[in-house]
Amino acid sequence: MQYEFKHIHENLGVTVVYVTHDQSEALTMSNRIAVFNDGIIQQLDSPSALYERPDNAFVAQFIGENNRLAGKITEVNGQSCKVSVNGGDIHALPVNINGSGSQTTLSLRPERVRINPTDGEVPNIFNAKVEELIYLGDHIRTRVSVCGNSEFIVKVPNSQDTAQLTEGQDVRVGWTVEDCRALDA
Repeated sequence: MQYEFKHIHENLGVTVVYVTHDQSEALTMSNRIAVFNDGIIQQLDSPSALYERPDNAFVAQFIGENNRLAGKITEVNGQSCKVSVNGGDIHALPVNINGSGSQTTLSLRPERVRINPTDGEVPNIFNAKVEELIYLGDHIRTRVSVCGNSEFIVKVPNSQDTAQLTEGQDVRVGWTVEDCRALDA
């Protein structure tokens, strides 16, 4: 039935507007999604663009799980910026910022964080402490304390290649510049 609807939709050029608060439903049923806040469109884009490249902190928080770190921009250098947070400096992708000296919210998806990266593997590496492990079958939802945030989530794939973690363990976490978006405060 879904295939038939899609076929009719493409042949007749019919536009269907579907309103939902269920993110999974919106992401799987749509080819374009409008995210509203107080009646104002924050971003109108494809499901993958909304998730992978949110334009602002509201969209990043609204679509999917998201780690947020508050900080102050100390340097902007074309394709990256340096943000001072509790615990050090983070190199991020400047997306929606006001420049050096301004406050920002860093957005980082839990599946983009690496556990125990080797030196030089990624530009952002920080010491962290494992606070909680939740087994979810295909991955372990791992809550760590890092950069002053004790609610930082890492989705660790459940595979033979990943380290076995224990609560209370000290680890290092890391991520790329491209996966960490500097957004509006």
